Amino acid sequence: MSRVVFVQKDVFAKPAVMALSAMAKREGHACDVVVADLEKDPVKTVALLQTDVIAFSITTSEFPFMRSMGPKLRETCRNSLIICGGSHATFYPDVINEHYLDAVCVGEGDLAFADYLNAVDSCKKTAGIPNFLVKSQGIIQKNDVRPLVDNLDTLPFYDREIYNRYALYAGKGREILYHQVMMAGRGCPKSCSFCFNKRYNFLYRGKGSIVRRRSVDHLIAELKLLKLSGKLRFITFDDDSFTLAPKNWLHRFLEAYENEIAIPFKLNSTPDALDEDLVIHLKRAGCHAVKMGLESGNEEMRNRILTKDLKEENILSAAKLLKKHGIRFQTFNMVCCPEETLSMAFETYELNRRIRPDFVWCSLLNPYPGTEIHDYCRKRNLIPAASDYDETGHSYFTDSPITLADKKEILNLQKLMHTAVQLNIPTRILSFLVKLPLERFYSLVFGAGITHGLSRINKNSLGSILYISLRYLSRYNRNE
Repeated sequence: MSRVVFVQKDVFAKPAVMALSAMAKREGHACDVVVADLEKDPVKTVALLQTDVIAFSITTSEFPFMRSMGPKLRETCRNSLIICGGSHATFYPDVINEHYLDAVCVGEGDLAFADYLNAVDSCKKTAGIPNFLVKSQGIIQKNDVRPLVDNLDTLPFYDREIYNRYALYAGKGREILYHQVMMAGRGCPKSCSFCFNKRYNFLYRGKGSIVRRRSVDHLIAELKLLKLSGKLRFITFDDDSFTLAPKNWLHRFLEAYENEIAIPFKLNSTPDALDEDLVIHLKRAGCHAVKMGLESGNEEMRNRILTKDLKEENILSAAKLLKKHGIRFQTFNMVCCPEETLSMAFETYELNRRIRPDFVWCSLLNPYPGTEIHDYCRKRNLIPAASDYDETGHSYFTDSPITLADKKEILNLQKLMHTAVQLNIPTRILSFLVKLPLERFYSLVFGAGITHGLSRINKNSLGSILYISLRYLSRYNRNE
């Protein structure tokens, strides 16, 4: 039996950790998790667990955390293998050249991770395992990805118990941290220039259907187990776009959910997937909130540069339908886009002001390596040369490497976006406010806005969100 410890920075549970732990445990291996923000000395905690494999599952913005932890773990846990997976590894497999890493998993990791642990357990060679890049004595063995898992019902339910080693997750209302997350399927057919899905889909070309869906019975069975646990008051379906499922699947699921689960939920949707019939079914089943990606209020930016393929009329129609049927909604927005002016960023503000979401999530575009938007910025010299710029060191909440004439004002607008929409501040007043040197104050406004917005779209969660915000969110973007 191999023993694996997942290491992560912040307190929000990772679906990948819960999925991989479930797979590993089904194969007979032992799993644990160490959350750095809950530890005085996370390296010491990992060492005390005497693990065979230390595993990171990271996005690109989390790479600096792994890079700070990896060398310390390598020095302290000399007999442990250190591996990395997640979207950053898939995007940027050259991360295998980090001296502390022994292996990197690219793409869908369920079966590959189990094979790797089985090989470690039986002292067999790991070099030839599909999906893995394995380093041994300075030599790197690269392997192709295996076909995607076609039948998602063959995978085990998430291992949510792995987080129970921390008292935080047992507190009343803390299901927002880990228990409420659910995936109904995998894959996104969209080709947004800022997202890794296009490259991911190319990676798996000819290796199975990109978009896959669990059966209604399988999904309802997991939901029933969660409901019986007594720890579930709200559910988040975290698929890239839940409503892209076939209509017959959606109707069957929503009917079963209404009759057998009946717990408030939220989900992701593209605006153009929402029609009145679907919104009525969502409301009847208990949908509390819908999250929609708008990204930019400027049509040229949204559809030519960000390649959203989304008309403003669809955005307005979706917002109107959701308001009509009493479903709250969140919009995802980005500023600091390439060649964006302050007036273009204000178009994003004005669009949100017209539709009045319950939560205006506004981040800063970071052109991560491997995305089309990264190539676009490189060709136009909008970001520094690779030798001068750490391409993975920016948080999409705090900064963007893109050179813009109005960057200071746009950064201030990002911090004020949610609060300004809620207060319906006229553009002429907000245009004045973003020019003031009040960056620290605006950061506080931004944090308060996130807390307010999250409480609006997560039902009965204000107390938990306030607690988590005050105690932990201040650390979320810390790199050390």
